[in-house]
Formats: sequence, structure tokens, C-alpha cells
Amino acid sequence: MHANRAWCLVIAAVVFCIAQLCAITITNPHFTGFVSSLSGLGYGFLFGVFPSIVAESFGIHGLSQNWGFMTFSPVISGNIFNLFYGVVFDSHSIVGDDGDRTCLDGLDCYKNAYFATLAACGVGIFFTLSTIRHQHRQRLREEGKGAAED
Repeated sequence: MHANRAWCLVIAAVVFCIAQLCAITITNPHFTGFVSSLSGLGYGFLFGVFPSIVAESFGIHGLSQNWGFMTFSPVISGNIFNLFYGVVFDSHSIVGDDGDRTCLDGLDCYKNAYFATLAACGVGIFFTLSTIRHQHRQRLREEGKGAAED
């Protein structure tokens, strides 16, 4: 299709954004499956296309090492977002006599955390689009069709 593979990352990030918007707006707990399904679809896009992007960007010879680093980064960010979700939940919780936390605020128990992950998706889209633009301009320069900017 003569398109940059990074567009698949944009699609994945848009799917993640839709999942976060669903999480922010869905009030009926019976429909939270949409959030999980959309998140799974986004991860499917992401991890389906990312190995080929890593191989294209860094070369096939270092694929295993570079792919290992790429798959390690969600471990770090996942823990950061988990801690943040916990802080948001704790800020809306009531601590019982037995030490258990209960949140009676409904959707507001996690809403701010979903806004943060929606913002993270937006940052991901911004950087991916910036990368696509940079690669396009670089390809045009190599073909002698673009002005030498940057």
C-alpha cells in the first residue's frame, strides 16, 4: 500500500484512545467489556506490527536485542500507570475499620486515571506522527524531491 508502517501505530493509539474514552463515559458495569475488548484490539495492532517496525528501523541483525528493549518498556510504564491508578482510587476511597478501601463514587473512582492514560495516548500519537513526518521528509530528501530543511 506504499504507506509507512508507523501508521499502524497511529491506528493502535487511536483504538487505545477510544478505549479510554469508553472507560471515561461508560457508567453501566455490564458494558466495561468494550473497554477491555478495545484495549486488547489496540495491543493486537501494536504487538502485531511493532516487530517489523523495529526490524526496519534498527536492522534484522539486532532484532532480538532491540525487540527485547521495546517489550521491556511497557513493564516500566505499566507499573507507573498501575501506581497512578492506585493513587487515584485511594484519593476517592474510604478506609474501613478493617483497613479495606471502598470507593462509592462510581466512575469517579478511576476517571482521572483514564484522563491521564488518554493524554498518554495523545502523546503517543503526536510522537508517532512526528516520526512519520520525519521519515517522509528524509525519504524525499534521499530521492532528491524535498528541500533540505531541518
